[in-house]
Amino acid sequence: MSNGAHATVVLGFFAIVSTPVIAGIVANRDLHQRAVAEVREDFFRTSCATYKDMTTWERWSTPLGWQDGWCDDYLHRM
Repeated sequence: MSNGAHATVVLGFFAIVSTPVIAGIVANRDLHQRAVAEVREDFFRTSCATYKDMTTWERWSTPLGWQDGWCDDYLHRM
């Protein structure tokens, strides 16, 4: 088998094996992001109450402010 034919076989095998793996990773990440968004949508009124009362300094300088930074997207609905 020549080098060109060998390279073609290797690339073909790589494409066949890697495409489903990459597609699975992307699908899993998308599913996880949708699940997180749904949970946040359900619980933002209770989870973000403390975050809403924090000052900007507290939001930037405390671990609770860092963890609940996602609440910024929901403050206008509270």
